[in-house]
Amino acid sequence: MEENKKCCASGKSIILGVSIILAAAVLGILMVQMVRTLKSFDDTVSVRGLCEKEVPADRIVYRVNYSSQSNSLAELRTTMKNNDAIIIRKLKEAGLDDSEIVYTPATFSDRYADSYYYSTDRIAYRYNAHQNISVYTTKANIVEKLSNLEADLLNEDIIVSAYTSYEYNGLNEIKPAMIAESLEKARESAEEFAKNSHSKIGKMKTASQGYFSVDDLDENNPQIKKVRVVTTVEYYLK
Repeated sequence: MEENKKCCASGKSIILGVSIILAAAVLGILMVQMVRTLKSFDDTVSVRGLCEKEVPADRIVYRVNYSSQSNSLAELRTTMKNNDAIIIRKLKEAGLDDSEIVYTPATFSDRYADSYYYSTDRIAYRYNAHQNISVYTTKANIVEKLSNLEADLLNEDIIVSAYTSYEYNGLNEIKPAMIAESLEKARESAEEFAKNSHSKIGKMKTASQGYFSVDDLDENNPQIKKVRVVTTVEYYLK
C-alpha cells in the first residue's frame, strides 16, 4: 500500500511539473507575441497630403478714393456732395445698381484742431475731407468699363484713385472635396513609404488639417485664385 501511495504521489508530481513547464512555455510565447504587438504600435509614418485648386474669383471689389480741401467748411461740404453725386452717377451709367454701391458720408477734419498744425503758418487749407466709395459686384465686364473712370473724372475736375481687388467666397463649397483629396494623397505617400520599407500601412493614428489659403494665381491674374490646403496624417506601420 505504501509503495502504491508513493507511486501515485510521484506520478502527480511529474504531471504537476510538466503542467508548470507547459504553462511557462505558453506564457513565454504570449509575452513574446505581446511585446511584438506593442512594438509594432511604435512604428509609424507621418506624411502630408497637398491639394491645390484654381478657381475664378466670385466677387469684385472696386474702390474709389479722393480728398478735397477748403478754408470754408460749408464750401467743402458742398464740394464733396457734388463730387459724390458725379461719381455715383458715372458708376450707375456703367451699369451698376444701387445695391452694388456702398456709400457713406465723407469724413472731415479740422487741421487747426491739431496743436502741431495750429502753431505753424504753412497750412494752405484749414479743412480736409476724405471719401471712399466702394463697389461690390460680380459683373466683371462692367468693372472693365470703369478702367477709364479716373480720366473721366479728371475732366470733371475731380482727382481720384481707383483700384480693383478680387475675392473668392465659395470656400465652404469646395472644402469637403479638397480635404478628401489631400487625405488620399497623404495615404498614397504613406503607401509608397511602406513599400520602400517593406512594411504595410495600418490604421490612422492622428490627422491634422492645415488652414485653407486663398491667394492670387499670380500678379497678372488676380481674378484667378489658388486655393491650397495641406493635411498631415500619421499611420501605424505593420
